[in-house]
Amino acid sequence: MRNPMAWLGKLLTRSTRYTATDTVTGESQTFTVVDNIAPDWSTSGYRGGMSIPGGWRAAVLISDLLGSVPWHAYRQYGGKPLELLEPTPPLLEQPNPPDSRMTTFSSWALDLLWEGNAFGVIAARNAQGWPTAVVPVPASMVGVRRITGPGMSSQIPIGELEYAVGTMRLAAYDVIHIKGPCEPGALRGMGVLEVHLSTLNLAQEQNRQARALSRHGVPTGVLKSDNVELDEAEARKLKARWMESQRERTIAVLNSTTSFVPLSWNPEELQLVEARRFGLTDFELIFGLPVGWLGGMNSARQYSNIEQDAVNLLKFTLGGHLARFEQTLSLVFPRGTTVKANLDAILRADTLTRYQAHAIGLDKGFLTKDEVRALENRPPLPEPEKPSPPPVVDEPSTDPNPEGEEPPL
Repeated sequence: MRNPMAWLGKLLTRSTRYTATDTVTGESQTFTVVDNIAPDWSTSGYRGGMSIPGGWRAAVLISDLLGSVPWHAYRQYGGKPLELLEPTPPLLEQPNPPDSRMTTFSSWALDLLWEGNAFGVIAARNAQGWPTAVVPVPASMVGVRRITGPGMSSQIPIGELEYAVGTMRLAAYDVIHIKGPCEPGALRGMGVLEVHLSTLNLAQEQNRQARALSRHGVPTGVLKSDNVELDEAEARKLKARWMESQRERTIAVLNSTTSFVPLSWNPEELQLVEARRFGLTDFELIFGLPVGWLGGMNSARQYSNIEQDAVNLLKFTLGGHLARFEQTLSLVFPRGTTVKANLDAILRADTLTRYQAHAIGLDKGFLTKDEVRALENRPPLPEPEKPSPPPVVDEPSTDPNPEGEEPPL
């Protein structure tokens, strides 16, 4: 059995940094290129995207849902019905001790969304050789290549995949790789950070402009003079007198050729409300969320209910991510074992709707009371006590000839 901490000690970041300078403004920024992934901005990894409110909400919403879903393993042999494996295999219950399942799967989901890939190094196996623990590795630290010839100096057989994690070189047998959308035959998936970097930069620029306007705003007004002979020195003197009266909060006196024109923007213009709302719609599209979930334009949620929202989220947003996790995790278990996500928590209806469905099941006879109680996480009803039989009482006989004797003549 391998020690996860021993593997962690070997993980080193491999990256290339370069500085780009704007020839017009002179501003410069440092970028990082990791294993042919698109360059990130100066902040580490996808933290720049998470610093945008819409990006944070979209990513955390999806990753937390994926992390909170319970995972089960089912076994099927010889055409028999699926059999739930109990207890749940440790790789699905707590993949990376001491972290909880929520921590591991939600961090994997974040990497899958932003980087297009989620990786884990298998750290422990059971006596049969099946994985029982895994160490999640940031996707930006992992390189993937296919060994095509002896000149590539690798111990991995030709035709197999080699994963580079720092100084380690691992075969696919030792790595769990959940791959996002990709071209046919591609070794890595595509994520938001790689494909939509320009959109993220635009959202950051809008936030920067809104902060600048909120901090500095616009001038409070303009001193307008009709005196054509007003020179620069007199203009500065006029401005100084005006500023002095404003600091002292006294009455200002202007001559007949000078007037004050106030300037201001309304709050919506100051915060770039419309542009930032369009930015939220961009995030909904980028992360595959139903329109309106982040408060973007053209919200269609006003006619929906909570149950329908959950169904739409599962169908149109989580479905693909869940399928990638299920199929990838199934491949690391023995043949005939399938990993499935338990979606009951997401699809669970409100109390009234559930009780109405239970009533229909009881009325039609395909559910029992105990089955309904099990669906509601309640114990079975106690068996009713059987009534004791009534005591036997000797009644006087009404037979005129109890002994069976013949009556006298």
